Amino acid sequence: MWFQSSNKYIVVSANVYTLVLLFLNVKGKAEFIDTLYETLQIENEKCKEIFSEISNFLEDANTLAIVDITLNDKLEIPKTNIERSYDFDGKIIRINFETALIESLIHPQIEHHTVDKISDAIAEFDIFKTSDSLHLFKNKSHIGSYNTKSFHFLQGKFALELTNSIHNTHIDNWVATFHASTVSHNSESIMIIGDSGNGKSTLSALLMSNGLDVLADDFSPLYADMHIYRYPAAISIKKGAFGILEASMENFETLKIHKNGPKKVNLKYLPPSTKFSTSASNFPCHKIVIVNFDSSKPSQLKQIPVENILETLIPESWISPNETHSLKFLNWLEHLQCYELCYSDNDFAISKFKALFEV
Repeated sequence: MWFQSSNKYIVVSANVYTLVLLFLNVKGKAEFIDTLYETLQIENEKCKEIFSEISNFLEDANTLAIVDITLNDKLEIPKTNIERSYDFDGKIIRINFETALIESLIHPQIEHHTVDKISDAIAEFDIFKTSDSLHLFKNKSHIGSYNTKSFHFLQGKFALELTNSIHNTHIDNWVATFHASTVSHNSESIMIIGDSGNGKSTLSALLMSNGLDVLADDFSPLYADMHIYRYPAAISIKKGAFGILEASMENFETLKIHKNGPKKVNLKYLPPSTKFSTSASNFPCHKIVIVNFDSSKPSQLKQIPVENILETLIPESWISPNETHSLKFLNWLEHLQCYELCYSDNDFAISKFKALFEV
C-alpha cells in the first residue's frame, strides 16, 4: 500500500487489506462494526478494537516524517580553503568543503574523478556546519539541512543532486534511489540489496574483478524510463574484506585507508574498472538479489516473492512522492524477479550471478 500524503509504502496481509478497504468504504464506525459482525460473526467489543487499530494504522501511515531541519533565513555560506573539482565525462563539478571532516563524508568516494581547479563548472556545491546541523547548497541555493548524527541523509541528497548534474536532468525525473549496489552486463543490470555488513560492496567488487560492470555502489538511482543510471562513486570496502580482495585484485593493497563515520570504520575506496566517459550510462533492471554472507550456512540461491525484499529495499530508499512515479514503481515491483543468495563461498556467488546474466 502507498500513502500519498506521507509517501510511505507498507506491506500488509490480505486480511488487513480487506479491513482497510472496508474502513474506507463505510460511512462511519457504526457501519464498520455492523458489517464486520454480520460477515464474520465477531463480537462487538472486538469489532470496536479492530476499528481503532485500523484508524490508528491509517493515521500513522499518513503522517509525514520530517528529515530536513528548518533553515535559518540568515544562514550564510562561509568562506573555505578546501575546494575540489571533479571531471565526469567533461562535466566539471566543484565542491567547497568547510572542514576536512566534512570533506571526508563526500570526497573519498569520488576522489578518482579529481582534477585541477577549472573555472568553468556546471555546478558548484557548498557543504558546511553550524552547531549540530550540516547544510548543503547547490549553486548558492539551499538544498537541505540535516542533523550531524544523520549525515547519511546529507550524503544521499548530495548523491542525487550530483546525479542530476552529471546526467543533465532534474529530481522530478527520478522514480527512486536505493541503498543498493547494481552490477550490469551486456544489456541488463541486477540490483544487490542487504543489511549493512552483509557483503553487498565486497560482492560487487568480486563481480567486477570477474568481468561484470559495477553500475553503482550503495546508491542506485532509478529513472522515469525505469532504468538504473550510473553513479560513478568508488566501491566502499570495509576492513574485514581487505584480505579477500587483496587475494583477487591487483594493487588493492596500495589503496589508501580512510576512517569513516562516528565509529571510525576503516574503509578503502575501489574505483570502478570502467570509465564513466566510455561506459553506458544506464540499463534496465528486472532482477534483485538480497544477499547474506554467512559462513555457518550452506550456499544457495533461491527465487523468492517480491514482498520478501521490500522490508530491506524500502526503508533506506528515497521514492518519489509523485503519483505517476509511485504507480511506475509499484508496476516495476510487480514484474521483478527476486532472489535470495546466502553464501559462504565467493566462487559460488560469482557463478550464480553469471548464471543470472546468462554469461
